[in-house]
Amino acid sequence: MTTGHRLEGVNIIAALTSTSEFLYTVNCGKTNGHTFGFFLMKLCQHFDSEDLNWRKNTILMLDNAGYHRGVIARDIIEKLNLPVLYLGPYHFRIAPVEMAFNYIKNHDLNPL
Repeated sequence: MTTGHRLEGVNIIAALTSTSEFLYTVNCGKTNGHTFGFFLMKLCQHFDSEDLNWRKNTILMLDNAGYHRGVIARDIIEKLNLPVLYLGPYHFRIAPVEMAFNYIKNHDLNPL
């Protein structure tokens, strides 16, 4: 994206790990329970490929976006046995991944 141009209908779902991995997907359209659930499934596949016991020392921190707390997400979280911590209302700014989103939103990622 170049300065002054916004891509309408493009969204990023991302995870930032304590070892500085930035795992993400870029989607067309709005993020909803289905796209978020698919991201969670792919995230689990990635973590499972590295360590099958990752759930013992990992917590997924989520804000209160509707698609994080909706029926679809809750079902997938339960089926995948994911350890989840929800931030308090209006506390999304303390989520570490928000620093990455802030950088993306405020920098020209394609200067040429």
